[in-house]
Amino acid sequence: MRLSRTKINNTPYLGVYSVCTDDFCIVPNNILKKEEAVLEKFLQTKIIKTSINDSPLIGVYLLAHGNKVVACKNSIKKYEIDLLEKNGIEVKLIKEEHNALGNLVSLNSNYGFASPILSDKTVSEISSFFNIKIEKKELLSLDILGSILYANDYLFIVNPTIDEKDFLAIKKKLKVEGIATTLNYGGLFVGNDVIANKNAVLVGANTSNIEIMKVDDVVLMHDKL
Repeated sequence: MRLSRTKINNTPYLGVYSVCTDDFCIVPNNILKKEEAVLEKFLQTKIIKTSINDSPLIGVYLLAHGNKVVACKNSIKKYEIDLLEKNGIEVKLIKEEHNALGNLVSLNSNYGFASPILSDKTVSEISSFFNIKIEKKELLSLDILGSILYANDYLFIVNPTIDEKDFLAIKKKLKVEGIATTLNYGGLFVGNDVIANKNAVLVGANTSNIEIMKVDDVVLMHDKL
């Protein structure tokens, strides 16, 4: 697994403007060609350019895993659904007041965590669609769980102010190695700053050498497994 810094939409907030799995990486229509080239080089997966809710905030509105995405009915247009489905992505629409699902849920194939502000029905529907057990959990007295915890099938990265008990509980349930660190030179909302799949971990361009070394430690642990 490779590790590098990059930008999307000329910003270091990769997780705000994109979502990535082993099967695809969804990015804004106006992504710069040089940025797209970096994603192709490192992630080695299909790059899909679109908007969501007529917005470039792909990672805010979409929750993705495998070849599936979930979005709120009021936060995605029909032409956007059609484009995703044309690219082989299964789309699940749910009715939920809080539509920033990417900021509110974090999961991998083993387990998932959802913000307490989401309805039980929403959490149940997401759990059933992905076939993953998901629990509601508050971390650090914040509701935006997906912004402070990034997870996939290979690693997790979490806000560094997390206590050891919560860190170990998350590690046990996700069943992957993780690190508590900032990204983008002190950014605490690490879910906004990273995308990854089986081929690479990409962090925001502002990530310091110390921060990237911490992430690299987790990447190396994964590669040794």
